[in-house]
Amino acid sequence: MVNKNEQKKTPYLRAYQKYLKEHTAVFDVPGHHQGRIRTDFDKIFTHIVYQNDVNCPRGMDNLAHPTGVIKEAQDLFAKACGADYCKFLINGSTSGNLIMFLSALQANDKVILPRNVHKSAINGLILSGAVPVFIMPEIDKKTEIVNQVSFEEWKKAIDENPDAKAIFIINPTYFGATCDLKKIVNYAHLHDKIVLVDEAHGSHFYFSNKLPISAMKAGADLSTLSIHKTGGSLTQSSVLLVKGKRVSKYSVIKSFNLLTTTSPSSILLASLDAARKYLVFRGSEKIYNAIKLARLAKERIDKIPGFIAHGKDYFIKECDAFSYDETKLCVEVDKLKITGFDLYKLLKDKYQIQIELGETYVFLLLFTIGSNEKDVDRLISALEDISKDYYDPNIVYEDHHYVDGFPKMEVRPRVAYHAPLKVCKLRNAVGKISKEMIMIYPPGIPLIIPGEVFTKEVVDELTYYKNMKANILSDWSASNEVSVIDEKKRKFVKEDFEKDY
Repeated sequence: MVNKNEQKKTPYLRAYQKYLKEHTAVFDVPGHHQGRIRTDFDKIFTHIVYQNDVNCPRGMDNLAHPTGVIKEAQDLFAKACGADYCKFLINGSTSGNLIMFLSALQANDKVILPRNVHKSAINGLILSGAVPVFIMPEIDKKTEIVNQVSFEEWKKAIDENPDAKAIFIINPTYFGATCDLKKIVNYAHLHDKIVLVDEAHGSHFYFSNKLPISAMKAGADLSTLSIHKTGGSLTQSSVLLVKGKRVSKYSVIKSFNLLTTTSPSSILLASLDAARKYLVFRGSEKIYNAIKLARLAKERIDKIPGFIAHGKDYFIKECDAFSYDETKLCVEVDKLKITGFDLYKLLKDKYQIQIELGETYVFLLLFTIGSNEKDVDRLISALEDISKDYYDPNIVYEDHHYVDGFPKMEVRPRVAYHAPLKVCKLRNAVGKISKEMIMIYPPGIPLIIPGEVFTKEVVDELTYYKNMKANILSDWSASNEVSVIDEKKRKFVKEDFEKDY
C-alpha cells in the first residue's frame, strides 16, 4: 500500500528550488552560467529556461551515485510503483532497455523475445552480444497491426530453450495490446528465467485500476517506463524499476553508469519527481478521464463514413490480445482515397492536429492525463471534413502487401554489426545479410535487423514505404542503398568471426 503522506514529498524539486533562489555566483558547467548570455533561443522560450538549467551543483546530489535528494526521489518512485528500487533515466526508455540487457545478459546468453520489439532492444542485443530467440506475434491482416504473443507461444519457446537466461516482454505494444503478463512471468520464473519488460508505453498502468496489470505487480524483475510518454514528465525522462534479486544491484548500477551521461539535466530530473507526485494523487482520476474521452471519440468516429475505430473489444476478439489499454484508439481508414500516411500529414498541415502515427490502413490516437474534450471536438470536425472530400463507397482495396512474418536470422546481431561492410542497391539485396536496422518511425519496430537475410518480400515492403514517402529510419542514409555483410566473407563471418564477437 502506497504511503500517501510520504508521497507528498518532492525532495529533488525542493532542493532544485532552493538552489535557484540562492542566486549563486557560477564558475561551473553549463557554460551559459544560468543564462548570462542571450541567443536566438530566447525568441522562442523565456530566459528562465537558461536560468534554471544547472548540472550537478552541491546540494542536488549526483545521479551516478545518489546519496541525497536524487536517492530519496528515486525511492519514492519505486514505492509508488511497487518496486524494490528505481533509477531515473534521462535518455528515455531506450537507455532503460539497454541497461536491462547489459544487466541481465552476457555474450552468447540466450534471450527469448517477440520480433516486434523496439529498435532499442535490438541495440541491447548488439551491445550485450546475447543470442535472440525470436517468437512471432499475432499479425492482424486487416489493419496490418503487429500484436502480442500468446501464453502458449511463450510456453513453447521457454520449454524449447531451457538454456535461455531471460525473456523480454512488451507491455503494452505500441497499439495498446497486452499479453497474459502474470501467467508468463510465473512460468518464466518457474523455469529460472529473468523477466525483462519494456513498458515504454505503459507507465500509466501503475496509477489506475482500470488498465492492464503492470510489470512490477505481475512480479517481473526489471521494467523500463517512459514517464514522458503517458505520465506527464518532460520528453526523454523515464525510469528503470527493479524487483527481486535475480539481477544483482551491482550489475544494474554498473550498466546504468556505463550508459548514462555524467551531465544530467536537472530540469528532466525535476520533472520526474513532480510527475510521480501528480500521478499518485491525481493519476487515477486523470487516466479515467482519458479512457472516457477515448470511448467518446470512438463512438463519434464510428459515425463518420471512411473511419472505423477499434477499441478493447476488437483487440481481444480479433487480435487475440489478453487485454488492452483503452487510452489508445486505433482507427482504420476505410474506403478513403487517401492512406493513413496521407491523413497524418493532412491533419497537421491543414487542421493543425498532431496524431501519434499514420500507417497505410490505420492511424493511432493517444489519450493521456493531458487530453481534453475540446481537442476531441476539433479532431471529429476535421475527420468529418476529410470524409466529405475523400470518402468513396466504391473503393476496393488491393490485397494487403504486409509481409507475413519477419526475415530469418543467420548470424547474431552483434556479429553482423561488426562484420565487414558492403553497400548495395536495395533491389539487389535479396539473399544478403543485413548489417543495419531499417524501420518505419514511429513506432520504430525494425523490418529487418543486423544478422537477418533480406527477402524479396522485405525489399518490396521497403520499396513500397519509400514510394509512400513514409518516415524510414536506417543506419545507412542513402535512400536506395543498404549495408550488408560482404558476400565474399560470408562463410568467414559465420564460422570464424563469430568466435571473436
